[in-house]
Amino acid sequence: MVSGKYSALAGAISREQSIANISANLANISTSGYKKSLVSFESVLRGAQQTSEAKGINYNRIRNNYTDFTPGAMRETADPLDMAINGDGFFKVQGPNGIHYTRRGDFAINQDGLLTTSNGLPVLDEAGANITIPDTETSKIAVGDDGTIYILGLEASREEVAKLAIVEVDDKLKLKRETDTTFSLQNGGTEIESDSYRVIQGNLELSNVNMAAEMARMINGHRTFETYHKVLKNYSTISEQQQELGTVG
Repeated sequence: MVSGKYSALAGAISREQSIANISANLANISTSGYKKSLVSFESVLRGAQQTSEAKGINYNRIRNNYTDFTPGAMRETADPLDMAINGDGFFKVQGPNGIHYTRRGDFAINQDGLLTTSNGLPVLDEAGANITIPDTETSKIAVGDDGTIYILGLEASREEVAKLAIVEVDDKLKLKRETDTTFSLQNGGTEIESDSYRVIQGNLELSNVNMAAEMARMINGHRTFETYHKVLKNYSTISEQQQELGTVG
């Protein structure tokens, strides 16, 4: 009975963690460039170990918390500083503790003329340096398909300012979720040059969270959690009754 109680407890904890994961996705459904987070479950005991040590009663837990990097839909904004990547790759930005990667392209120019993310992280060029935009009207900023930034002048002239770093990684499982829709590359991961992308100025990539699908997962998660909770409550009732029977006579 005790092992069955702990099995239900393990299931309830796993579902609670899953519900928190879904809640985070729903909270970021309107966040540009957000990539939804998913979890997978696993059994703690397997095969003969489950039969011999747990009398057929198993325990489950969260096995992996991973990211779905499926591209989100595009939304036109007409803002010259909004940029989206059509295809593979990430923008490179300077995080607090190293290089970060993001698909979020609602950029801004700070008081020092640096091109930054909406959260103030400097956007990097292909040489790994900060990008400085000359003091000019944003309407005169143009971005080519390859990520090259230009300042438009008179008589259709244009001056190249910098080229955005657009890169891929060889194994997306090595990307660790950070803040502000950014990811850091863990040991074992390798950054590689991207050649299958197009930068679209005046557009943003939306979150890839599907509200209907997440709500269905949320409902299913709550129902499963409630089931585990009822099982735990039943075990408590049975334990109380056993204690009462033990005092008879």
